[in-house]
Amino acid sequence: MKHKFLTLAFILIFAAVSSLTTVLAAQWYEYSEPDINEMTVYVEGEMVWYGYCMNDAVPDRWICYTYQYATPGLERGSNTQVKVSFVANTDLEEVSIKTWLTGYHEDIEAETAQFDVFAGNTYTKTLNLELPSDMDARDEYTLYVQIEHQQDLSGIDKAEVDTEIQRISNIIDILSVELYDSNNNYVNQFNAGSTIYIDAVVKNRGNYKAEDVYVRASINELGISRNIYLGDLAAYDEDDEDDSKDVTIALTLPSGIIAGTYTLEVYAYNDEVSDREIRNIFVSGYQEEQQGEQQPGKVEISTQVSSNEVEQGKGAVYTILVANFGSTTKNFIVETTGTEGWATTTITPSVFTLAPGQSKLVNIYLAAGENAVEGEHVFSAKVRYGNEAKSYNLIANVIKSKSETDWKLILMIIGIVLAVAIIVLLVILLATKKKTTTETVESYY
Repeated sequence: MKHKFLTLAFILIFAAVSSLTTVLAAQWYEYSEPDINEMTVYVEGEMVWYGYCMNDAVPDRWICYTYQYATPGLERGSNTQVKVSFVANTDLEEVSIKTWLTGYHEDIEAETAQFDVFAGNTYTKTLNLELPSDMDARDEYTLYVQIEHQQDLSGIDKAEVDTEIQRISNIIDILSVELYDSNNNYVNQFNAGSTIYIDAVVKNRGNYKAEDVYVRASINELGISRNIYLGDLAAYDEDDEDDSKDVTIALTLPSGIIAGTYTLEVYAYNDEVSDREIRNIFVSGYQEEQQGEQQPGKVEISTQVSSNEVEQGKGAVYTILVANFGSTTKNFIVETTGTEGWATTTITPSVFTLAPGQSKLVNIYLAAGENAVEGEHVFSAKVRYGNEAKSYNLIANVIKSKSETDWKLILMIIGIVLAVAIIVLLVILLATKKKTTTETVESYY
C-alpha cells in the first residue's frame, strides 16, 4: 500500500509539471475566413510556438488559438536561427516574414525577401538574428514573428514568444587593440629597432570567473613575442568585481630587418578559452641615422603593469620592460622596497644581461599577507645598471579575503537531509498507525 501511494504521488507531480510546458497564449474569434490559417515557430530547430484557426459551431465564425510550447534560451553573442512555417487560406502577393527581438536598446531584427503565396500550400522560411554579446540576462526579451503584407492580415499572422537570455559558460573577448610608439603616437608604422606598445582590453563574457588569463603579443615572421599575466576576470554579472582589464605589452623590433608589412597577433587565453586579434603593421628598414642616434648608455625602462587589486593571502603580477638601446652590453639588477610587514615579492629575473638592441620583461610577483591592512599600498621597484639606478612606484590595493562558498553543494546537502527526514517521518507514521490498529484488534477480543 505504501509503495502504491508513493508511485501515485510521483505520477501526479510529473503530470503537473508536464502540463506547465504548454501555455495557451491567446484565443479569439474571426468572423470571416482567416488569411493565415496556421503558423509554427522554431528556434534553433525546436518548436516553441504554434497557432491555428478552425471553424466554430457558430456559422461564419472561426476560433483561433495560439500556444507557447517552450521558452527558448538564447545565447547572447550568437547567431540564432528562427524558422517559420505557415499555411494561408487565400492567395497573397509580395509577402515577407519579419522577426525581431525587443528589450535591447537597439534593433535586433531580420526579414526575408518578398514572395507570393498560394492558398493551401505550406511555406517555410529561415531567418537569423545576430544577438549582441552585451545583452543583460536579467532583462526581459520578447521574440516576435510577423507575416507582412501591403494590407492587414487576419488569422495567425503574428507570433509573440517569451524568451530567456543565456550565456556561454566560458568565453573571453578582446575588446580593443591599439598600437603606439615611444612618443605615444597611435600609429601602425614603425622603424626597425624601435618598440611597439600594444594596449589591449580583455573582457570576460562568460557565466563563470575566467581564472589565470594571459595576453600574448607576437610577430611570428620576426620570431618575437611577449607574454603578460592578466589575472582573473570576474563573471559578466558580478557587479562588485572587474570583468574586464587592460594591459600594455611592449615588443622591440629587431634591428636590420627587411622593410615590409608584418602580422601582429594579440592572443588572450587561459586553460579553457581564448580569443585573438590580428593587426597589420608596416616596418621601415633599419636606417643608418638611427645608429647615429644611439648612445653608449641609452636604456629605456617602462612599467607595463603598475597597479593591481590584491586579495589578502593572494598575489598579483607587475611587469617592467627593460630595453638596451645603447651600443654596449649591460648588466641589470632589479629589487623591490616598501613591502616589509604586509607582503613579499618574487622577481623573475632579478639579474640579467642585455646586449645592444635586446630587451627583457621583468615579472614581479607580489604576495599579500593574510593579515595585510586593507587599502592602497605603494612599493618601489629599483632597476640598477652600471652606476645608474631608476625607481618606479607600484600600487597594490589590498582587499579583504573573500570566502568561497559552494552554494550548490550546500543546497544539495540540505535537500538530501530534508528528503531523509521526510522518509523517516513517513516510516514512523506508518509504524505508529500499524501499531494502533493491532492494539485495537487485540482489545476487541
